[in-house]
Amino acid sequence: MPWKLEHVGERKESRVVLALDYFKGGDPLAYWTHLLGRTAHLLAGVKIGLPAFMRAGPTGVASLIEGYRDDLYFLADFKLADIGDIVSEELSLLEALGFDGAIVHLFPRCLSKVPAVSLNVFGLVSMTCPNSLVDAHFQELLDYASELGLRGLVVAATKPSAIRAARERLREAVILSPGVGVQGAPPASALRAGADFEIVGRSVVLAEDPLSELERIVEAQRVVLRGG
Repeated sequence: MPWKLEHVGERKESRVVLALDYFKGGDPLAYWTHLLGRTAHLLAGVKIGLPAFMRAGPTGVASLIEGYRDDLYFLADFKLADIGDIVSEELSLLEALGFDGAIVHLFPRCLSKVPAVSLNVFGLVSMTCPNSLVDAHFQELLDYASELGLRGLVVAATKPSAIRAARERLREAVILSPGVGVQGAPPASALRAGADFEIVGRSVVLAEDPLSELERIVEAQRVVLRGG
């Protein structure tokens, strides 16, 4: 069964998940609310990391999610890394806040199965850092993701060969690729390598004209989605 993220992406013909880690002065929650009001029609999802969570707090994040629950997919990016029982508890708490999905680190190898929660679990197998120790164990992490039966993966957009390998290894996976924009990966490059969605942050959130920048990225994606 397709996930909500896939449904929203198809409906909007967008593969952008917008990372709300930064803001441009003033009240961060007010800025992000205004930004989503202008750009939600071009977004498949929103990624909320620890910086945004600490700035807005649980109540603010829950309010933001509630305002766009029907129109956007909300991804919790806290890269959970602990024993299985703790990760399961953390996922349950994130689910209660309204998140649709969450990213977990796989390197602890503490999960014996995917936790029994309704939100989607994405296993991180590759990071944008050039010399990441995570990537040094890329194949092992892919194997572990396969053992768990994970359907969601996070693979760096800056490492297209890793995306291709992940797609070959787990053909049915929903692959999210961070690193488009400021970190160096061109828009739509991760899609061309086999990813399903691209995570974009500062190049849109801190842009002089976020809407125009997002339109440029989505148009590049649509060329790929239409077979160009």
